Order: sequence, then structure tokens, then C-alpha cells
Amino acid sequence: MPNPQHAILTNLAKYQWYTHLSRTEGADLDVIKKAITATRAAGSNTGVTAVVNVCFLFGPTLLADISSDLPEDFQPYPGYESPDGKVAKGTQEELLLWVHSDDKDLCWETQFNFRNAVAGHMTVARETPTFIYRNSLDLTGFIDGTGNPEPEHQYDRGIIPDGQPGAGGSFCIAQRWVHDLKYFNSLPIEGQENTFGRSKPDSTKLAVQVPTSHLKHVELREGETADEATPKRGEMVRRSTPYAFHDGTVGLYFMGFCKTQAPLRERMEAMYGHNGHERDAITDYSTPASGSYYFAPSVETLEAFA
Repeated sequence: MPNPQHAILTNLAKYQWYTHLSRTEGADLDVIKKAITATRAAGSNTGVTAVVNVCFLFGPTLLADISSDLPEDFQPYPGYESPDGKVAKGTQEELLLWVHSDDKDLCWETQFNFRNAVAGHMTVARETPTFIYRNSLDLTGFIDGTGNPEPEHQYDRGIIPDGQPGAGGSFCIAQRWVHDLKYFNSLPIEGQENTFGRSKPDSTKLAVQVPTSHLKHVELREGETADEATPKRGEMVRRSTPYAFHDGTVGLYFMGFCKTQAPLRERMEAMYGHNGHERDAITDYSTPASGSYYFAPSVETLEAFA
């Protein structure tokens, strides 16, 4: 049975590093494959004392050129805009290297070595180093990832099952959200909690969800969204961490993994006021500066590169 890349479902380490790349004209796929194989072995070098979790995620164009085991219904990230002009920027790239480790220097070293290995064949579009904040808080002070499936159910929710195209792989949405914390912190606690649909101290789900709450848009149910009386559907496994740049820009790097891509698209459409939804109140204080859809192939697919 194909296996998912270990970095996806293991516990997040303290530090993350996200590096997005696309091919240059005339890029050699063999060079890229060789670099992927070498980078997946990060952590085995002499002197490495912490685990280095490495995950490679592919955009639709590169995946189609590099593998024959393609998942169904894999679409590029189109960008999203609400009727009143709020925009989730689309910045689809061909490859995302995601590294997490308890040693920040090993995250840097891993992506640095890969960048050098593909120099002349791939160009870095953007990168974001992130970190776990306190007890897995977003910088708003709310607990992040409360809605995740229980650990024993994350494989079933996030990974394509055996026997299907792309088995062992996972669809991913990757976005860098920029927070306006001055605005958010000016809201009364009730307004902050209604934005998320959860209490701030312990992330308890509010009994009454306002139409603009985040939960109203992302907790997919068989009936009405966020309705406790009906089963969940299209669940995803969240792997998100905050970032802070030297220029004062702060926010959340969001990753969500799912065994099908459609629920990821459905959530984004709902958040931006499509299909009869009111726009998600989160978009009043936070804006995606980047957004891509990727696919993380199985370990066996990546091992075939060697």
C-alpha cells in the first residue's frame, strides 16, 4: 500500500520553512528529480541531531511532467474574489518544498541545499519561515487547528486510499495570510469570538454561529455548514503556523491536506461569499498574499525518481 510523506501526518516540529519554485525555460527534469531524492535524505548527514521532516508538493503542470500516477480532479489555484472586492491572491507555482524541524538551522540548510541543487533549472518565487507560537496559537491569540480530525482519523481524511489514482498522496492548499492585528485586537472579545465561531480561552465551539463566522464557512457538513446534528464531510488536516517578518508583516501560513481537492475549493468559495454564503469575517482582518494548490505524492512515487 502506498505511504504518505511522513512530514504530513507527524507532529509539527517547532520551526517550518516553505519554499515555492517554478521551472526555468529548458529545465532538466532529471536534475530536479535528483535534487528531490537527495533532499529527502536530509537529516542523515553527520552532525545532524534533530529530525528533519521534508515534504515535496507539486503543482499540476510539474506533476504531469514528472509522474504518471496523477490524482483525479487536480486543478490550479485560480484566486478568489468576493462580490464586495475582497481578494485571495492566486500565485500558483510548480513546486513547494516544506521542511519542519525543532532546529531552525536545519530547515534553512535543507532548503538552501535544494535551491543550489536546482539552480538554473528552477527559480524561487517566495519563501516563508514560520514557527509554533506558544501552545499552537495563531497570532490573534486563538488556538489554531482545533477543528482537525483526531490523530487516528487523519490518514483516512487526508490521504487518498489504496486503489485510487494518486494513492498515498494528498491534495494541499497553501496560503500566506497577512493579519491586521491592530484592527483585530480593537474588536471586543465577543466580536473576536464571533469571527472564528469559537471561544478565545479554550476554543470551544459557540452554540450560536453568526452567518459570517469562520466555522460557518469551513466546517462542512452533510446538511447546513457547522450544524452539529449532521455528520462532517470533506474534512481536512490542518498544518498551519504563524510567521513574522522584519518589516512588521505578521500572519499565518495555512496548509490544509485532503484526500480530494473539491472540499478545499468549496471552502474558499464560501469564505469569499460565493454560492449563497455571506463573506467570512476572517477576511475583514486577514488577506492571503499568496495561494496555491499542490499535490503531495506518495513516498513510493518519490522513491521512483531515484
